[in-house]
Amino acid sequence: MKTNFNQFRVVLSFEFMSYLRNKVYIGITIAFVLLIAIGLSLPSLVAFAGRLAPAEPTPPATPGLEQTVHVIDEAGLLPDLYSLRMALPELRFEAVPLTSLASLRTEVDEGRARAVLYLREPTSYTLIERRAGSDLPGRLHQFLTRHYRTQLLLENGLSQEQVAEVLVEPQLQHEETVADSGKTTVQTYAYTYLLLFLLYMTVMMYGQLVASSVASEKSNRAMEMLITSTRPLNLMFGKVFGSGLAGLAQISVFFLSAAFFYTLNKAAWADLPFLHAIFQMPAIIFVFTILFYLLGYFMYAFLYGALGSLASRTEDINTSIMPVILIIMVAMFISIFGMMAPDAGWLATFSFVPFIAPMAMFVRICMTTVPPWQIALSLASMLLTILATGWISSRIYRLGVLMYGKPPRLAELIQLLRQAGH
Repeated sequence: MKTNFNQFRVVLSFEFMSYLRNKVYIGITIAFVLLIAIGLSLPSLVAFAGRLAPAEPTPPATPGLEQTVHVIDEAGLLPDLYSLRMALPELRFEAVPLTSLASLRTEVDEGRARAVLYLREPTSYTLIERRAGSDLPGRLHQFLTRHYRTQLLLENGLSQEQVAEVLVEPQLQHEETVADSGKTTVQTYAYTYLLLFLLYMTVMMYGQLVASSVASEKSNRAMEMLITSTRPLNLMFGKVFGSGLAGLAQISVFFLSAAFFYTLNKAAWADLPFLHAIFQMPAIIFVFTILFYLLGYFMYAFLYGALGSLASRTEDINTSIMPVILIIMVAMFISIFGMMAPDAGWLATFSFVPFIAPMAMFVRICMTTVPPWQIALSLASMLLTILATGWISSRIYRLGVLMYGKPPRLAELIQLLRQAGH
């Protein structure tokens, strides 16, 4: 047992240190840290550049004709434009006669006036406006509706106080509860999606690196030398754990960098609540992120290593590991759709299904209240799946590392495993 542990430790150390010395690994880590630093420091950098730039003289503010709204009040709804000017102070309202409608339309078309408001009847009006997509129609409609109703109620004998009570709009306060955080679904959605995407990318990337490492050693015949000095089981577990440790180190660097640069520029992001929600997520969510990354990684990495051992050349890796990639993609799509209905029963069912549970249960924990027994049951099922996957993958690995030529089909592989068992 001591010999096995020493072999495993040597392979793990070698695999982990090979990542730390790999220029691509170092380059990707530095590039992402720089992107995080620039992205989170961008408002501060822009503000600093603005302070260094020479100040340009500000032209005096003069009311332009382009903000003028001509009002034709044929219905007599607005004998005084004072209330309209108070409701929309940024515009200049002018009362004009109906005879000038054609010339006013020309002014709007040529950009010399903002709009023409034609009040034909108390409940019917026309707005002529050149700009599409502005909020002026909605604001005018809201004002005119309230103004007409106020006048109608006053004419029917109600006082100003009674009119105000009748027209008051109820205020809706919308609250949602989320376990351990008290944040709303809108707030949790941001960091849930970000962390879910991070889990997906890291599990897929480092799993493929395990498969590539095995296939590369096999293609250059280094495996024949390694297999004589180290047990295949120790080789595979050492590679899987070494790659997982390298991935965990890289994720930790990303998290720490993001937290550091956000803290430095926190005041500059005060107007973006969704970004604030990401960095204010509960500590337990961070713990679950690391936990589900490790469980998801080991669950898939053993399969990657086993299937990678069946490829005789590095060019054949994509074909060999395609089934695993499809499973990860299915798990990702299920989890993304689950974010739209985190309380759905089908998502709860998938949170106990092997290979989908790491992402599905993570979504439920982030966005809903999950009973502790369900979390424990899901974790237990994932651990059992990892043990079963590791045992089966080690047998495939032992056969595949010395198998060259065309990768065997599934039926042939099952037959070879049965023969090896006997």
